[in-house]
Amino acid sequence: MPNRYIGSATCKNCHQAVDAGDQFGHWQKSKHSQAFEVLASAEAKAYAKERGIENPQTDAKCLKCHETAFGAPKEDLHRSFKTGLGVQCETCHGPGELHRKARMAAAGAAGEGGGKYTAIPDDEVIKSPAPALCVECHNEDSPGYKPFCFHESRGEIRHLNPLKPRTDEERAALDSCNCAATCKCLKDAKDGKCTIPPKAPAAAGGGDEKKDEKK
Repeated sequence: MPNRYIGSATCKNCHQAVDAGDQFGHWQKSKHSQAFEVLASAEAKAYAKERGIENPQTDAKCLKCHETAFGAPKEDLHRSFKTGLGVQCETCHGPGELHRKARMAAAGAAGEGGGKYTAIPDDEVIKSPAPALCVECHNEDSPGYKPFCFHESRGEIRHLNPLKPRTDEERAALDSCNCAATCKCLKDAKDGKCTIPPKAPAAAGGGDEKKDEKK
């Protein structure tokens, strides 16, 4: 059975509960959700023009990192998947069709009110994306790349583990950045600010990263 992209609007159906972290809402407020829109800005158009790109919103050199599943075969896209929504959930977590079906089946088997927080197999979805996945787009070879702190930036986009509902106090504590204590990335020689490694080994995938994952 193929595992197709279903789109963030479908993810929203199960991932918007506040007590479980409101993953969709968190994504919607992030720059990832605006990644396609920003290509229409005057700054993006000027930058593209300098590089011989007529329209950033249609050029493959831009869309490969500003839109989820760009270039994927049509059969890999579920009819619910919509383009033009930027870097959606599945860029980081992988195609979600099988995950959605598995969770619905688990909930159905458990009955009403049950199965909502059952454990998810590691091969069902990328739970905690590894830095190597970020580096596929955030690297020195990408147009407009600027060094940035991986841990600080990850704090802006990461969300709570949906399997572990939290209180307001717990969410506030987990949302605070402790970059200075946990940073393992490289140091920028210019200003000493830690940055994501420009060249990361290993293929993109779901590393465990227990110290950084919001649990």
